[in-house]
Amino acid sequence: MLRKSAIRPFVIALAFLLFFLSLCGALLGIPLAMRGTVDFRQLYTAGYMVRTGHRSELYDYDRTEVFQNQVVSPADGALPFNHLAYESLLYAPLSIFKYRTAYALFFGINLGILAGSFWVLRRYLSSLRELWTPLPIAIFACFLPVTFALVHGQDSIILLALMISAAVMVDRGKDLRGGILLGLTLFKFQYALPIVLLFIVWRRWRFISGFALSAAVVISVSLWITGLGGFVTYAHSLVEMSAKFSSVYIDRYGIRPQFMPNVRGLAYMVANGSSLATHAIVLVLSGLVLAWTASRRPSLPLALLAALLVSYHQLISDMSLMVLPLGWALSGAIVENGRNSVWTTAIASIIFGGPAVLLLAGDRFYLLALPVMALIVIWNGQRSPLMASPKLSI
Repeated sequence: MLRKSAIRPFVIALAFLLFFLSLCGALLGIPLAMRGTVDFRQLYTAGYMVRTGHRSELYDYDRTEVFQNQVVSPADGALPFNHLAYESLLYAPLSIFKYRTAYALFFGINLGILAGSFWVLRRYLSSLRELWTPLPIAIFACFLPVTFALVHGQDSIILLALMISAAVMVDRGKDLRGGILLGLTLFKFQYALPIVLLFIVWRRWRFISGFALSAAVVISVSLWITGLGGFVTYAHSLVEMSAKFSSVYIDRYGIRPQFMPNVRGLAYMVANGSSLATHAIVLVLSGLVLAWTASRRPSLPLALLAALLVSYHQLISDMSLMVLPLGWALSGAIVENGRNSVWTTAIASIIFGGPAVLLLAGDRFYLLALPVMALIVIWNGQRSPLMASPKLSI
């Protein structure tokens, strides 16, 4: 049983410490971002290339390098655009402005989307106020990956908003709309596809129909933007980043598995960088994670938790998606206040504070895969926090 009076001081202290670290990170990172050394560099350039008639060259590494040096800032090498092309349409209007202005605008847009995401999810987090009144807001404002996403101008906040909206739709019994919203997240399909696989196993066919509908649209738009040749180049680059990944591609694509808070990052470190051993460990662990998750009660937050683990490519900024399953699990644990509640709260706290600790320990984010696995194992099929009893006795 959870004892509110006992854990409240810990919750408050952790929230204030993480907010301080996040604030310091933002103050240190924004000046670097203004110089064009963050991920917004590739998104801005992709929008510029599409807007100025170079959309067929979107996945051409050499041409991307030329444009990034021209419209952002000079640098050795490029940050290649590795998302489906339809996403570039979001940044085309921003590319009208100079890079610094566009970055500032996108920072403000991301803040607005983050606030909207909280507003959509707030009712599902209401039980967290029993621990500390500002805690629902703190989950968004004090989670270091959210700060990374904001500072780097990443699209993770947009992804989070779509995932939260999809989860709310599914919880309300509107599976078709939920599936449509999930299909819009295919710009980072490594998260959407495991969720779809789980919903197929759970036989949620209206959800799958909605996903198929929006997926067909965004893939068609992407093909229209780049043409078949550009799409083939994109597919080839994905193979180099995954199945054929080696040290040769580390600098070219900026991929460092040891920084990934997922199964791949953990496997890469356990296998000491061996490609074959990494693939084998990832295959086995991912299969176990998906099989265990499929045996649980259908839940989009749980499916997202599994997707974050088995995604073959993940940035620490994408871990901002953990806000949804973390908030859902914590809120459910407080409402149900059962035997699992203490463990759920403890593991969620480790995940919440883990990125800050591991950043100070040398970016060892791959270790975050361990508490995420633990949370999946003890996930006891939490019902929607809105469906559980409103009477709390903790």
